[in-house]
Amino acid sequence: MRNICLVSIMFALMFSAPASAQGWFMFEDKSEFFTVNFPAEPTVSVTTFESESGLTLPAKLYEAGDASGDYSITVVNYNGSGASITETLGGMAYAAWNYRKGSGEITFDGYGQVDRITGHQLQINNDDGSKTYVAIHPHDARLFILEATTPPGMPPALHFQNSIGIFDQEGMRVRYEIDINAQTERWYRGGAYGEDPEQGIADLYDVFEEQEYQRELAAQAEAAAAAE
Repeated sequence: MRNICLVSIMFALMFSAPASAQGWFMFEDKSEFFTVNFPAEPTVSVTTFESESGLTLPAKLYEAGDASGDYSITVVNYNGSGASITETLGGMAYAAWNYRKGSGEITFDGYGQVDRITGHQLQINNDDGSKTYVAIHPHDARLFILEATTPPGMPPALHFQNSIGIFDQEGMRVRYEIDINAQTERWYRGGAYGEDPEQGIADLYDVFEEQEYQRELAAQAEAAAAAE
């Protein structure tokens, strides 16, 4: 019950500002291994992305918008492209560099993560008074580029950046633990938003459920040992 309340409060704070945001929903495409919140059903188009060395990589562009702004995610597929490991891993830095070449004023340019998946975020004040919020996350030879542009006076679109989740090949949501040396360890009870928590971590708040689950297992093992 406590976790349900926390999630309810979080969503109330996220979406209470613009009335148009009441239509937001959780979109997912497991064929491209991601989920993200959109204000409407996105249009999907096939496109390409030019890599740092000039390779033409296949990509998909998902776009939706409402009065609060325009939102998109581009999924770039490096698999089978012939790109080196260095170029594939450097795709995040290259995508960020392309945003820096624009004419807007960059007000934030730094590290970001979601579900402990490494990433980079930028915030840009555009010449027309709008603001652009970018999040870039590489995972499993794919590059996920989120972009939100909001008109003047609208709240920051950080809820869009932070809503992305990434799936593994089995369709389970990926989440890691990470230490100070950037070494990661997978949460093996992974899951997507909305799925049965017994099947895995549904969202950030299920971390607390996971900890409680482990405590219950330890208590059961202790009780069983005492009964012997």
